[in-house]
Amino acid sequence: MKLVGGIAALLLLTNTAVAQELGQGQARISARSDVRVALQSGPATNSAKLSRIGEAITRQIGEIRTCYRDVVRQRPEVQGTMRLTISVDGGGSVEVREDTLNDAALSRCTLRALAAVDFEGIRPPGAAFAVLTYTNEAAAGVAETRARREVEDRVSVTQNADGHYVASGGNATGEVAFEVEGLGRADEAQVAAMQRGLRAAIPILLDCRRKAARRDSPAGETEMVFAVSRQGRATIRVRGSTVAHPRGARCLSRFLRRHRFEAEAAGRNRVTVTFTGDEAMPVRPEGEEED
Repeated sequence: MKLVGGIAALLLLTNTAVAQELGQGQARISARSDVRVALQSGPATNSAKLSRIGEAITRQIGEIRTCYRDVVRQRPEVQGTMRLTISVDGGGSVEVREDTLNDAALSRCTLRALAAVDFEGIRPPGAAFAVLTYTNEAAAGVAETRARREVEDRVSVTQNADGHYVASGGNATGEVAFEVEGLGRADEAQVAAMQRGLRAAIPILLDCRRKAARRDSPAGETEMVFAVSRQGRATIRVRGSTVAHPRGARCLSRFLRRHRFEAEAAGRNRVTVTFTGDEAMPVRPEGEEED
């Protein structure tokens, strides 16, 4: 069979029952699964011939489904439509008229599957038009997650009275908060990257607050100066802390040194971490090792 045109698309075809619908003067076949496949008769094609064209296409469903499964593991957002013109003349050909999917790996894999379609047993002339509609439930979730991440990645950076760029953050329920102030040549992008890095480290901040609350109230501020390298490693100097137990500042310094920041965060910043709340956790049982 001859294939005409490039395909930048994917097919997800599962076990499908082919249903035949007769319209006014036209034969139609609609098949639905994870991909909806609609065939419309072309010139010199009656309902019986259209049915045989549909059967020839569906014999390649297993291979096409594998194409989809392999690619969608990495790119579940792929969905859209592809329109084909199918001819049984000269051994058969499939011409891609339109696609909205744009995936090179799927293009190659789907081309291989369609190249194996056998129209030899269908007497020419005959033609059909196919519309393949591809959807998957994960695609909407991926799009929603990306949109939410874009919103989350936006960092509000302002300038203080000294002309330094500053940004802040914290956890949703307010137990920990932080402020980043750029030092030296730190620009807006560097401070934003530092803010994102500290936002990703909020679990560390919460754990340090928990450790500081084992015998005393965790409430207080810890001021540190960060020097972040291009490799994302931080050198940290604690400037002072009002947290009652010294474990709070030690924990922040120790574990934030292990945290990795973006390359864009390279530079110097003053970081102030604030713990709120006045609860004290039970004292660690005697003999239990402290961090």
